[in-house]
Amino acid sequence: MTERYIYTDKVGAGPEHPKKQWGLFSKELTTDEAVARYDLDAARREDWFGVVLQSDDQRPHAYLQMCPRANGVEMHKLNAQGSVDVAYTWRAYYTPSDSAHDDGDDSRIFLSAITWYTYPDELRFYLRNASVGNVSMTFGPDGYGKEERVTKRGFGEPADVETREFRNVEVTANWTRIPDFGDWGAFFHPETQK
Repeated sequence: MTERYIYTDKVGAGPEHPKKQWGLFSKELTTDEAVARYDLDAARREDWFGVVLQSDDQRPHAYLQMCPRANGVEMHKLNAQGSVDVAYTWRAYYTPSDSAHDDGDDSRIFLSAITWYTYPDELRFYLRNASVGNVSMTFGPDGYGKEERVTKRGFGEPADVETREFRNVEVTANWTRIPDFGDWGAFFHPETQK
């Protein structure tokens, strides 16, 4: 399977729209423009950009929301209707205003959360907040883990939430080397990382 990347000013799953390609983005960046954003100071997290994964010239099935120097990354896998099926979050390693989240390491980044979404049976695009439920796993570098299962009960009704916490979770595989520009495989295929 041939993979190619499309760089965008911003990206996010949305319904089909005449001004947004695949409902994902409105402005494509050149590779040079994307490199310039990636090379910005890691503290400039507001200057994030999008990386859309396109395989075999078909509709994209995943995209990244990428901060400069990978100082915070989200990857969203999409279903055939363009809804987010799974979201992966690598937390920021440097946030000047919040020293509690400063891991002090600009050579690697930590996968801190994975969320799987379930939607109604009708095959169409749904925003994540229209899901009927989700399962989230969050992780800490210290081996803390939490699973949260959310089942929505209907408009105006509180959701059912089940939570389980874990200690001493093996999180070695959650660390990913901060890649050189264009080497996005670890983010698009986190399940293959060891």
